[in-house]
Amino acid sequence: MRFPFGPQEASPCSLPRSAPGVLRVTARTGAASAPNLVARLVARLVARLAFYLVLCLGVTLIWESRAAATVLDDDNVLSISLQDGTVVRLYGEAGPRGQKTQLYHYLPANLRLARRADKTPEFLFLKYTTEQRESDDGVQGALLHFLVEWGLDGAQEAELGERLAAARRGARLIGPVPMEPVAESAGFQIVSATLSDASLTPQVLHFGKAPLLPGDRAAAAARLSGRGAQLMAASLEQTRSIADLSVQLNFRYTTLAPAARGTATIHWDRLVDESESLKSEYTRTKDCFLWWCGEEEISYEESRTQFQFLESKKVVEVDFEELREDERTAKIREAFFQYFLDALATPSLQAPPAPADRQDSGEESADQRRQGKSNSFSQTVSKTLRERGSQTFRLEYRMAVRWPFSLTGNLGEWYDGVRDNPRCVGAVNLNDPFFEHRDLQFVLDLDSREMFEDAVNYVTVNVRKTRSSGRPFEDSLTFTAESVAARGVVQSLTYARGEDAASDVYEYQEQWSLRGGEVFPAKPPWRSGSWEGVTLTPPVASRSIELEGDLVALEGAGVTRVTAQIRYRRFGREVEENLHLSPLSGEPLVRGRIYLDRGSRGYAYRLILNHKELGKLALPWSPKVGDDYIYAAIPTDLLVDASPSLAAARGAAQEVPPAGDEGVLAQFAELLEGEQR
Repeated sequence: MRFPFGPQEASPCSLPRSAPGVLRVTARTGAASAPNLVARLVARLVARLAFYLVLCLGVTLIWESRAAATVLDDDNVLSISLQDGTVVRLYGEAGPRGQKTQLYHYLPANLRLARRADKTPEFLFLKYTTEQRESDDGVQGALLHFLVEWGLDGAQEAELGERLAAARRGARLIGPVPMEPVAESAGFQIVSATLSDASLTPQVLHFGKAPLLPGDRAAAAARLSGRGAQLMAASLEQTRSIADLSVQLNFRYTTLAPAARGTATIHWDRLVDESESLKSEYTRTKDCFLWWCGEEEISYEESRTQFQFLESKKVVEVDFEELREDERTAKIREAFFQYFLDALATPSLQAPPAPADRQDSGEESADQRRQGKSNSFSQTVSKTLRERGSQTFRLEYRMAVRWPFSLTGNLGEWYDGVRDNPRCVGAVNLNDPFFEHRDLQFVLDLDSREMFEDAVNYVTVNVRKTRSSGRPFEDSLTFTAESVAARGVVQSLTYARGEDAASDVYEYQEQWSLRGGEVFPAKPPWRSGSWEGVTLTPPVASRSIELEGDLVALEGAGVTRVTAQIRYRRFGREVEENLHLSPLSGEPLVRGRIYLDRGSRGYAYRLILNHKELGKLALPWSPKVGDDYIYAAIPTDLLVDASPSLAAARGAAQEVPPAGDEGVLAQFAELLEGEQR
């Protein structure tokens, strides 16, 4: 009988032993001994089975390639309690089937207030009031500002490593589990009845991303009304079981979990010993059965019907448990059926007709080959079957599963450590003579703090206050990476009121300097400041761009390098950034960071391919809105000689796109719509 896929050599592809989504196939035969010919035949058939399974599953089954390189085993999990009560959950790295590795990673734990270099908690709860009522322009309320981080400290990590080694001999602690972000608005959440009520909390600011690494920080700030301040103070300072403010960080992580497992057994000896009775029962309704069909060729559907008949008679036993819904498990069943056909049948000599819409490319897909449906059973092969006894295959498929994870902490847990610290908690009466000297506070948001590491040189703030008499007050301050590391994200200037009758109005201007010597704005405007504090937000926002490609496919196509050429606006001008992906690097995913104007809807990009024989090829420009992921896909007709796409790509590679306001971005209205300038 002809195998519908046609004769094939064993596939050169191999499945990684610890890759996610790996299919494991093992076989054993019931024959105690067999002639060399039979042994070679069994070996060949097992190799064929592995090839067909790999072919059905797309050469190799891998989990979503944007996930981190570390692969975790869902069946290798431990929970360990530390001496301070912290419970840590650990996952082992995935290894070969049935084996647990000794390398462990821990899920985020120990959510806490961040601290400055001098160990001061980065927390502020400042209540303020005046002698006047609100109806007489008096003010009252509170400022709440804090930063949180997660991760084990040095002592906790050392203790965890010791307890892990004691719980599992030879186990080692590697570090945290690679976490993945969720939607930006859901990554960092503040849960508070007071802060969610606009009448109690007129303004709430928080950075919307959960920190993915230990030591990274998330920030929140709020300005509470008088009633809101009283409620929050009562929640924090009076008898309570929990404060009315919780912080929740939401992540995702991926583990390798079983998706399907089972066995498939063919009783070759029973097939031979009971052949007459099987034939007699089957041919009551059908014309022929297996090798009794002689030279007659039967259809693919008839072959499957015969296989199902053998299953009903327990000559073929398939016990397959699908633990998760996945279409690839059905292909495992199909591949086993194809193996059975290949063991008993020889191919038809007549090639099947090509489908009407098929292009003559010289290659056929599996579905096209299956349309042949022409097979004939071999009596020669049947004579050797009994010597094989029973043959059992153990099938197991594992797939990557993405799990949600939340880390939650309540402000009440942290407040006891700061309530007596005057640098963190205080109250002021703005009519007190002492406060004739007022502090003008300026706060960097967390996005700015992160940018100091690789994009921002400094931000300068100039302040001026025109007094009703005497000379005006003028001063300035500068945030740098060093000042932020030493003093945190808050700086202040002190204003002496003196005889000033209009003491509640001042102005400030800010100017940002980015790496490369750019400053923005060139002529910063003056703005009215607030005595409660001013938050400094950078004019640009950071975006982490990912470029990914199938290295095997790129190398097979003759592509030696892929460059993602990215155009975006920064400070109102079009600038360029490039990401490079090379098959020789062995890294299928590269990342880069861009800083584009705040309010920009996205960026434009194109792929430039370096080909061994065709030289440099440039694909058309495309817009990206709200998506930071680029896949290096090669159009199917690009590398075909004399194709219009190839000619266009060669010509585009010779062009240098213009920069400035009328460059590449001007082609895409969706990127410029609503842009802030």
